[in-house]
Amino acid sequence: MPLHLYCPPNKQSKAYLVIDNVRKGWPETIDINNYARTDGPSLFWGFVGENFALIKDLERRGKDYYFADMPYFGRWNGDNNAEHYWRISKNELHPTVHYHRSPDRFDKFKIKIDEWKNNGKHILVCPSSPTMNKYYDHPNWTQDTVAKLQQYTDRPIIVREKPRASGTSGPRAIELGGLKPFVEQVKDAWAVVTSVSMCAIEAVCMGIPVYTSKYSPIHQLGHHDLSKIESPIYPSREPILHSLAYCQFTPEEFANGTAKKILEPYK
Repeated sequence: MPLHLYCPPNKQSKAYLVIDNVRKGWPETIDINNYARTDGPSLFWGFVGENFALIKDLERRGKDYYFADMPYFGRWNGDNNAEHYWRISKNELHPTVHYHRSPDRFDKFKIKIDEWKNNGKHILVCPSSPTMNKYYDHPNWTQDTVAKLQQYTDRPIIVREKPRASGTSGPRAIELGGLKPFVEQVKDAWAVVTSVSMCAIEAVCMGIPVYTSKYSPIHQLGHHDLSKIESPIYPSREPILHSLAYCQFTPEEFANGTAKKILEPYK
């Protein structure tokens, strides 16, 4: 079956760094320019336009879709010529089922994995975007999470909202908004609490325990139950990180079919 590519009206959108190359690497594709309803399989980049409603519709009908967005490692910095990656998962926003993978793709990022820490002071709460919380049917996630934590700990709780500025997010938004970098806020943390924010990945690499929802790409590396906030777990991180590096690809890998080949075993 052809893959339906949902194309944003803004032809300058970074989504086309994925879409244009998937068009080259997939056997057959059809561009969808008007957010028309299809029976899948379909490819969406982020929650631009009407993607949210279309993805929910495909899920309700049990149809296949792919979701692409910012990567776990090797983030795009605005330079299309520099090597960068985009994550992609099948039938979910983040991969939650992981496979045994070679460390080769992860090792190329030269990310240091610190020893687990158990002497932090505060709890850093990192909400996902309001749209993401709505997607997971928990629009009041931040308020509910802080209230729950206060039942089980007397530690200081710091809420770090998702950085956004001038239509962008992530490191660039931190720079534009004059915000405190994540590494500064997390370095003395007892734990990071989030739903699906990718900051949890950075936290576990720094040795900070995490508490996430079951939809997080690293949900296996932390508790889901906030009543256990004073009893973190310290599992082996490398197998999950290695798998995540196989869930993201360069534009060239989308174009030459590498991404499609690696994605095929996924649900």
